[in-house]
Amino acid sequence: MAVVTYAVLTALKAHTSFALMMCIVLGVGNILSPVMVACHPIYENRPFPWNWILFLPIQAAAGVAFAFAALALVFWMHVDRSPFWVQFRANFPIVMVVVMATGIVTFSVGQVQRRLQEKTEQLQKQVEKGNVRLQVQEQELDRAREIQRALLPKTLPQLPGVQVAGAWQPARIVGGDYFDVIRLDSKRLGVCIGDVAGKGISAALLMANLQASFRALATADASPSAVCAKLNAFLCGNLALGKFITLFYGILDAEGRTLTYESAGHCPALLLKQSGHVESLRGEGAVLGVLPDWIYRDSIVSLAAGDLLLLYTDGVTEAENRAGEEFGEARLVQSARLADGSAENTKRKIMEEVSGFCEANFADDATLVVITLE
Repeated sequence: MAVVTYAVLTALKAHTSFALMMCIVLGVGNILSPVMVACHPIYENRPFPWNWILFLPIQAAAGVAFAFAALALVFWMHVDRSPFWVQFRANFPIVMVVVMATGIVTFSVGQVQRRLQEKTEQLQKQVEKGNVRLQVQEQELDRAREIQRALLPKTLPQLPGVQVAGAWQPARIVGGDYFDVIRLDSKRLGVCIGDVAGKGISAALLMANLQASFRALATADASPSAVCAKLNAFLCGNLALGKFITLFYGILDAEGRTLTYESAGHCPALLLKQSGHVESLRGEGAVLGVLPDWIYRDSIVSLAAGDLLLLYTDGVTEAENRAGEEFGEARLVQSARLADGSAENTKRKIMEEVSGFCEANFADDATLVVITLE
């Protein structure tokens, strides 16, 4: 620092006061920084104004020491031939003002930095806590998905001359779609598919209630309309405002080659005849959980060998590509026609086509049940 100061003073041939200012500008950081570091613990944890009461004397002492050192340096370099104490008295106020002002600024900046560091530490702790919560939530959601998947049928009952296959693809970790196939007797199967309004945990909980209620109500002697009516009466008293469930329930008679069904506001099932004709099985029912006095009625359709029945949720037909175009019923029918005929292969072909169409970015839960007749 002395060499730099001497070079500046020699080049500028400055007045003594200006020389002192240059010394201060070049050296104040080197002098005050160690002082601030050394003295910081003394007044750091004391409340206002005690921190300032301690701070000002320390800075004053540092100013006196720095003024003496700076003037001694100037006197030693023979910048001014006047006596040392004359220079000291003339320039001491300037040195003190600069040192004190710099110290106050340094102290204030240190306080701000301390507060910022405390805030940063608090944010880091909050982030760590948030990460722990997210990990716990992810673990809970994984367990919820395992439980929900366990509620769905692991193996589907089959009848002679009838093949049944099902697929379930939630848009999130858990979803609100549901399907089930139960054996009513040696000749009949009960097939249902449902869609709970909404997604996520709330929809999954309603789906679990639907599964338990359906299994309890879908007895061998209960018609689809009776099951829908009982489910509707139960759900109307238990669903939150704005929640509802759509459901399609049909009883397949393998011997009589008929399907008796009712649709409670659900997507129409598609019956693909071997002749190439496509029939929509819409039903006349209202969604479950909204209108407690709604009367549900059964519909019957005849089946024949080679027919294909598709039950699905709107997550299949409403799956969108990047251009915002929906998969739609036409592509659903085309995908089913391109399969080799077995229920399992048809289900796999349709789900592959839908997943490829939307690039596996399902906006809604997608569920499919395929039934083929031999």
